[in-house]
Amino acid sequence: MQTPLCSICLESDDILCTGCKQKLEDGEITEKGVEVSRFLFQLSQDIPTLEDVEIKEVRDVEDAVVIITAEGDGPRVVGKNGEVVKKLADYFDQSIRVVEATENPEEVIRTLLTPVEVESINTVYKPEGTEKKVVVSEDDENRVPLSKDDFKIIVDDITGNTYRLSFE
Repeated sequence: MQTPLCSICLESDDILCTGCKQKLEDGEITEKGVEVSRFLFQLSQDIPTLEDVEIKEVRDVEDAVVIITAEGDGPRVVGKNGEVVKKLADYFDQSIRVVEATENPEEVIRTLLTPVEVESINTVYKPEGTEKKVVVSEDDENRVPLSKDDFKIIVDDITGNTYRLSFE
């Protein structure tokens, strides 16, 4: 399993090496990222499909823990019938979102907003410039798993593009 932590720190329960400690202090990894990486590493001992997974980043936002994986690793982190995500959600007592790092922003957006259906993704032209807008039915506003701010931050981090979530 590849994570932002080194293999020694993954196997440790409570201490970090100098390099990983520096990553934590520099904000390259977070406490939640350390906890999630170690938890997934422990699960990989019993769930062989997790052994070759690459965790790129873990974001702890207001409404959820977002695990960003390498392309193709998302389904393995979710697990068969969602078993891995359920264990993570139970352990951390938070909603878990798994997103693959990809070049396709639309795929990231749709994955983040599941189970809510995206009606459209539009480019809005304004005097100040263009803006990307993700439209979701206002009837689904209470079902969206992330706040507008968290959505914007995570999508910007993963895709490098800014998208605004709109309910219409």
